[in-house]
Amino acid sequence: MAVSADNLGLPPPVPTAAIWLPGQALNCYVGDQSLRSWLLTPGLLTQRIREAAGDGFAMHLLREERIGDEQIREIDMSYDNEVWMFAHTRIPATTLEAEPWLGRIGTRTLGEALEGRAMLTRESFRYAQFYPDIWLVDRALAHAALAPQPLWIRHSALRMGAAPFDLYEVFLPNIGQRRPR
Repeated sequence: MAVSADNLGLPPPVPTAAIWLPGQALNCYVGDQSLRSWLLTPGLLTQRIREAAGDGFAMHLLREERIGDEQIREIDMSYDNEVWMFAHTRIPATTLEAEPWLGRIGTRTLGEALEGRAMLTRESFRYAQFYPDIWLVDRALAHAALAPQPLWIRHSALRMGAAPFDLYEVFLPNIGQRRPR
């Protein structure tokens, strides 16, 4: 993980000692085939959510601000006002100095802003299920107005050249499930 928030007053999104799984291990840990398929989405998750939600798709920029030594960015993606995915990005000040545009992504998704950037590298996705006592899960559940429950998170350690930052995608229980209108 590229970022530590211990000195910010903002807690780490997940415990630093979290046990992350590689994608190939999810068959053993995620019984719900539909959820597993969403977690293992290659390419832009945004595109898949957009296609599944159709004209009910919305992306909301919830936060894009500097807090202490980091730029914090949060969005949700939803279908008819039901949150399907909550994303939390942490960009260290040193990365923001090297790549200031990362602090001004605005209403585009991070994936769309990063698409086609030659200097971008991403480590393999890592996955973990966390309970509501973890700051990021609690935050996602509160935002989506859901009862306490464990949620899966997909972590991406990214770099623009030598400048690291982290993306945490929280998958809400009804991702991909369209209700009749």
